Amino acid sequence: MSEFRCLVKKDIKEILRTGKLILFVVLGLGIAVMILAFTALFTDLPDFLEVELPGIDIVSLENMMGTLYPRMVRESLGIFAYYIGIFYSLIIILVSHAVLPNERKNGKWVLPVQQGYTKRTIVTSKCLVYGTLAAASVFVSYLFYYAAAETFMMRNMPFGNAFFLAVIHGLNLFFILCFTMLLSVYFKSSVVAVISVLGTVLFVPDIMNYLPVGIYLPTYMLTFVYESGSDFGLVVGPLLMSIFLLILTYYIVVIKLEKESSSAL
Repeated sequence: MSEFRCLVKKDIKEILRTGKLILFVVLGLGIAVMILAFTALFTDLPDFLEVELPGIDIVSLENMMGTLYPRMVRESLGIFAYYIGIFYSLIIILVSHAVLPNERKNGKWVLPVQQGYTKRTIVTSKCLVYGTLAAASVFVSYLFYYAAAETFMMRNMPFGNAFFLAVIHGLNLFFILCFTMLLSVYFKSSVVAVISVLGTVLFVPDIMNYLPVGIYLPTYMLTFVYESGSDFGLVVGPLLMSIFLLILTYYIVVIKLEKESSSAL
């Protein structure tokens, strides 16, 4: 445990020194501010155009703007969650996918292993630190968005609902980042990890939304937050499945690393 704590402290210092934590926080809050600004600006646009351009089909324009940037807290949070799921996930996957492979390639594991640290502990620490900080950033940005939206949008979501949705979306990003880092170690090319995780995040939620089995898969946690759901019992199964798959992937990677260490002796 003392070795693990040392690695966690080192990885926290690393993520601070390299600016990745700042990136996580600024990215989450930046997306929140962008969507809030677009909502405040574009929902007033039809009224402005009706004055400036008489005869314009104002009803269709209002409907379109209401769909893209609704002025209702629950619906607007769904839009924000979708942007986080797509754009935030894309950037953190690209930022993190090469961290562990580059450390191995540059020989940064040699000294720790010689000092008695295991490759398993190194990978565990990195996944835990990166995943937790990314999740915390999403959690904070989600609640920030909720608080800001409450000031000028129709209030149709209680705080408790928003809080649990923030927790779920934080867990979504934790799983996404952990799977990315683990698969980057397992595959010879970390690009495979990027394609695998990114493809799952981008396409599976929409596809599985049309299939009855989709509500039991881990990707339903993303769909649930996109829809600003309130029946939290629906995410218990997908959450347990996500935990199971993460543990399974972790042990597959650990076995691979141990085989590599044995063959090197």
